[in-house]
Amino acid sequence: MNKISFSQLERARQNPIAFAKSLADDKGGTGRYSKYMAWQNSVFHYHKNRGDLAKAIKYFESTFLKNFADNAANQVEREDWILELQAYTKDETKKRLTYVEHKKRLSIAMNSELRLGGELPLIKMNNKGGYSVYFFSRDDNEWEDELRFPILQSYIATTLYNVALNEVEVGVYSIPKQKHLQRSYSRKEVRIALDELDEVGSQIASAL
Repeated sequence: MNKISFSQLERARQNPIAFAKSLADDKGGTGRYSKYMAWQNSVFHYHKNRGDLAKAIKYFESTFLKNFADNAANQVEREDWILELQAYTKDETKKRLTYVEHKKRLSIAMNSELRLGGELPLIKMNNKGGYSVYFFSRDDNEWEDELRFPILQSYIATTLYNVALNEVEVGVYSIPKQKHLQRSYSRKEVRIALDELDEVGSQIASAL
């Protein structure tokens, strides 16, 4: 069965036929370890250590020095990423979010040929007693119109936690804005998104 990752869904949505060809041509492989990835792992380390920022910073510095050259430019960038880590924890506290888990793996069947899958980077309890799920974002692009968000809200509510749809929020932690951004989609919006996912999946499957 072919897999579409959450991050690939918009590309699949824009041109299902071309995306089907890319699946057939995909040779696999992983990208290089980046400073952004090191920062994300430090966020996870922060949560694994019950919100200990000092341990998260120490982990980040150690990981950074192990993987990247110790030069003037990287020293500046390392300090910038540490400031971003501090900003992340500050906004989490401000929003009164409570960590639940990270890197939760999901697999959602689209049809007999395809599944939608990947990881939920961060799951938290919000101050309304519901769940908030966040991806990381390094840009200021509009995220609310992405198909993955209402799809994931529905799956998390109905399958993962068995709660009402409006008890789940989905969104991003925006690094440029240094804020957790989230929303809850309506039943109508979710239904439209699920119908579109079915159509996209059918077009891809027919082209495989």
